[in-house]
Amino acid sequence: MCGIAGFVNLHGGYTNAEQLIDTMCQIIRHRGPDDQGTWIGEHQANSTNVALGMRRLAIIDLVGSHQPIFNEDKSKLIVFNGEIYNYRELQQELRERGHQFQTDGDTETILHAYEEYGDDCVNLLRGMFTFAIWDIKRQRLFAARDRFGKKPLNYYWDGQRLIFGSEIKSILTADIPREINPLALDEYLVYRYVPSPLTLFKNVMKVPPAHVLVYENGEVSTKRYWDISFAHICHDDEETAIARARALLEEAIRIRLMSEVPLGAFLSGGLDSSIVVGMMSRIMTQPVKTFSIGFEDDKYNELPHARKVAQYFGTDHHEFFVKYDLVSILPQLVWAYDEPFADSSMLPTYYVSKLAREHVTVALSGDGGDEIFGGYEQYRREYQIYHVPQLLRETLAHSSSLLPDGIRGKKRLQTWLKDFGTRNIEAMMLFPGYSRAAIYSKEFFQQVKYHQPYERHLEIYRRVAQLDPTARIQYADTLTYLPDDILVKVDKASMFNSLETRAPLLDHKLAEYVASLDPQLRVNNGNIHNGSGKYLLQKVAQDLLPSEIIKRPKRGFAVPIEEWFRKDMHSYAHDILGSEKARNRGIFNQKLLEELLRTDGRSTITNHSQVLWTLLCLELWFQTYMDDATTQAPLVDHLPQQDPLSRR
Repeated sequence: MCGIAGFVNLHGGYTNAEQLIDTMCQIIRHRGPDDQGTWIGEHQANSTNVALGMRRLAIIDLVGSHQPIFNEDKSKLIVFNGEIYNYRELQQELRERGHQFQTDGDTETILHAYEEYGDDCVNLLRGMFTFAIWDIKRQRLFAARDRFGKKPLNYYWDGQRLIFGSEIKSILTADIPREINPLALDEYLVYRYVPSPLTLFKNVMKVPPAHVLVYENGEVSTKRYWDISFAHICHDDEETAIARARALLEEAIRIRLMSEVPLGAFLSGGLDSSIVVGMMSRIMTQPVKTFSIGFEDDKYNELPHARKVAQYFGTDHHEFFVKYDLVSILPQLVWAYDEPFADSSMLPTYYVSKLAREHVTVALSGDGGDEIFGGYEQYRREYQIYHVPQLLRETLAHSSSLLPDGIRGKKRLQTWLKDFGTRNIEAMMLFPGYSRAAIYSKEFFQQVKYHQPYERHLEIYRRVAQLDPTARIQYADTLTYLPDDILVKVDKASMFNSLETRAPLLDHKLAEYVASLDPQLRVNNGNIHNGSGKYLLQKVAQDLLPSEIIKRPKRGFAVPIEEWFRKDMHSYAHDILGSEKARNRGIFNQKLLEELLRTDGRSTITNHSQVLWTLLCLELWFQTYMDDATTQAPLVDHLPQQDPLSRR
């Protein structure tokens, strides 16, 4: 696991190229504390127009595999971030085709696969990755990101300079203009993250998941190389589907135990992480090291459930109980995430990663189980709505309009009866009841008034209009929420702590099979009273986990944001959002902002905690990345001196 960086300059180059690529790597040292490698291209007229660099977190082939790695004739080189779990098989195949290896790691395998198969090499890779290959003879850069987007890759292109890196902060060290993208900000306020391929920095883009990036002949292009279909094309019966899914999941976990350093697992006590830990326990000869985090508020504390699973499998269990207000670390996390990111579960994810790193270098997780196996409430909701006859839906819609306002259940019924797209868009709204014109200042609104921030989801829904709504939402979530929220959250929080995470439920062979099945088998097999979803995964786990874990209702990795805003957090947000800096940005309608800040944080009726949290993360980002041009991690002088977490 590493971080990569590099640049290509079309006309001329950098006179300080060696210093620049070193700085680009040093600023992401947290991603790879074990080693650094750089390569500088040939000097032309006292300048250099190409360089590659990386920081390494050594997991396999600890002594070898120093990057960049070259092919046999030194005409190509690679920098790589990730793990390729089938590299041994590929290595053997490539040896039989005449390729010679100098190392015993997976990085060199990618390079030889590129030599042999060209751009199609990405289709052979099973794992998580971003990499960049420079072809010296062709003056061509070929870069790629894994299928689900587990590993990040960003780039800046202005028609002359291509600058890329695992983190945007590397790109910023090349003195690019720091301007915001108004359209990206408009979408952030819808999704609570900045969706691919946008970033909040103008001219800085994300390489989307399952895409390659090519620089050649002075032009930059991206292209999708893989997609997942949730179409019902496999007609395996239930018994066969359970057996095949179980075998694929066990294989996915087995190959992710490849490591020469200590390895463990996150454990929340939910179905996804529990089945991963259970299968790890069957495969490994030593007790699995497991890590859980809890809160003082019982509504958010999952430690008792995690403890049951740990005891059941006899794991080497470590519990971390958060005792203080997590917001004290927020400025540093804003720096770590590069962009405003308002999923508050980044806070416990950071802490469980931090404490796990004290014991292991690699941790398996249950990420992806909800998206692939159908665990979210809206999947079951759409399944139920979809199977209500159209005539009955029309009759109910007409009847609901005749009901007096205030009748219990009227609003929910009308929501259910709206068209598919409208229903799901309204579920994402951060400012319900406000027009976009009312949110922004008049000047800023002129920059976004013709932009449709919901179009990103609607376009994906339209792309798979032939599928039933459950499959359509799963497809959209897999292309948007999963890579841009869930996987960003885990990658940034874990790599900030120099911890590698692996997600076996997102093994692409497993995911492709599960996505091809009948949606009702995936989600609930027609049993609409099954409140926990993920019917197929429950069946896979039936002989492995206790029934109370399998049937336990889903709970997200949530934090008590509303409770915090009823206490000290409200005054903290008031100080940040009401500051002169914030007011002078000219983005938001000041009257609306003042109304939100005047709201009594203790009120359960007019609580705006999610809105304030989203705006707070945005303003802290402005202060970190726009007001301060150093891009260095902020010093947090108000962190408590005592250990903020108690270990059990």
